[in-house]
Amino acid sequence: MSLCLKRWILWLGLTGLLLQPTPHRISTSVAGDLGDSMFLTWTLSWGAHGLATQPLSVFDANIYHPHANTLAMSDSMLSFAPIFGVLKWFTGDAIVALNVLVIGMFIFALVSAHALGKWLFGREDLAILFSVVVCCNSYVFGQQNHPQLQTFGLISLCLLLLFRAIEWRRRRDGVALAAATVALALANVLYGLIWVVAAVAVVIALAARRALPSIRSLVPVGLTAVVCTGMVLGPLALLYRGVLDTHGVKRGYEQSNSLGLRDLITPQPNNWSWGSSFNSFNSFGRPGEHPYFVGFTALLLGLVGAVLIVLLVRKGQRQDDARIRVDEIVALVVAGLIAVVLAVGPTPNGWPGPFRLFHSYVPGFDGVRVTARFAVVTFIGGAALVVLAVRWLQPRVPTRVRSALIPMVVLLILVEVGGPMGRVDVPEGDHRLVYEALAEMDEGVVLELPIRTQKDGIVWAFVEAPRMYHATIDFNPRINGYSGSAPQGFDALGDILNGYPSAEAVESIDGLGVRYVILHTGIEQGVQAYTAAEAESVAAAAADLGGTISRHGDDWLIDLGGNV
Repeated sequence: MSLCLKRWILWLGLTGLLLQPTPHRISTSVAGDLGDSMFLTWTLSWGAHGLATQPLSVFDANIYHPHANTLAMSDSMLSFAPIFGVLKWFTGDAIVALNVLVIGMFIFALVSAHALGKWLFGREDLAILFSVVVCCNSYVFGQQNHPQLQTFGLISLCLLLLFRAIEWRRRRDGVALAAATVALALANVLYGLIWVVAAVAVVIALAARRALPSIRSLVPVGLTAVVCTGMVLGPLALLYRGVLDTHGVKRGYEQSNSLGLRDLITPQPNNWSWGSSFNSFNSFGRPGEHPYFVGFTALLLGLVGAVLIVLLVRKGQRQDDARIRVDEIVALVVAGLIAVVLAVGPTPNGWPGPFRLFHSYVPGFDGVRVTARFAVVTFIGGAALVVLAVRWLQPRVPTRVRSALIPMVVLLILVEVGGPMGRVDVPEGDHRLVYEALAEMDEGVVLELPIRTQKDGIVWAFVEAPRMYHATIDFNPRINGYSGSAPQGFDALGDILNGYPSAEAVESIDGLGVRYVILHTGIEQGVQAYTAAEAESVAAAAADLGGTISRHGDDWLIDLGGNV
């Protein structure tokens, strides 16, 4: 059996063990809840649809009509939308496509981290350990309901391509680095920002260790990477800047979403070994954002590795007999330290943090809400320290256990951090009927009532995100929406529209060009919509105003037709 085949068996085995992707789970449920999971399903569905039907205006999504570029109010996932579109076409099901894509992202992350580990340490077993430490932790398993966060494998790939571009200095390496950077930024803006910071830190660290080739030899590959990246991301950065300025999506200082020391021992819910045992240690009482547990085994080995890297730096050693790349490892550790300094947020322990400078002076950072996620780069630097420690320990343990040391460490880490996120079934059935009816009718702007807005808190996500998922059946533009933010005045507009068919609501609907009004009845994700009597009363009043009324399951559909 070839080494490549053995490696793929390992990756698939780890994926099956850690994510437990049974056919039933893949086809009927999503990770976490019906808020962000449904929202990201819509994001990917719209991206695939928009790239195919309106590629030049793909950011003009079918939410928050008539506002433009509403896709840019959150991570667009555009680099993964074509893959999702193919999966959706092949399987005929968006939920299956989403779950398969997330599984594929995890495998891709393992493969990318392994390639980076092989570059750094030159040994297959150490590369596998590196990959496991990077990809298997409470952050990864606790954020499976956020597919955009599962794109962290691109950061490992970008680092590998950066090292290759520096060493080989070929223009095609610059193009490859630019392509990976663009893919990362299109998938996750926060990851794109911290990757740029990490890349600068790596280059400066290598220069400080006199490990960079001459500047003149780096100009062709560097210029190629910068120009190719700028040609794509430059216009998109201006677009995002416009959205931030127009809709007020700039974030203030949100310390509650920053990394705390106790987060390092906060496991995700459903953790195999610890469950939620350490939730009381959670820094800010929001375990959904704060599990960053990598396992006590990895933490202890990382401390040993930190001592070793200090000793290596003091010796001025570049490469030892086993051909490990000390300079690159040092650069990764430096990048990880800078990332964690930013991850602790604007006010760690009441003191002004460096993130404030980035928030004020570096474009894009004023749109960051969860600074703790910057620590994804720290996982990579930390993994290098863990592997360095194991490599140092291996010849110092008894011969009979030497070959078993790395498998034992891998097993201990997996036992400590493993545990897939809980899942929830996706409601189908009668919920789809009104959307399927719309798909057969003329295109027009849709208003779904009662509309939920930011002031409704978590209800906003749990009601509007599933509606958006079902809206991919017809793809008509919507007044409704849910995203990382909302247009200015959206809450006030929602209050007016919920008064339909009042004169003020009718006037607003006319001004917005609404063609169809959906009246939802019953319970939506635990929240009362219209009662049957209320919906019937509203529908009757709409009929008196000239609307055509039809009923689809428990929902009513009002076609305003020529009255628009």
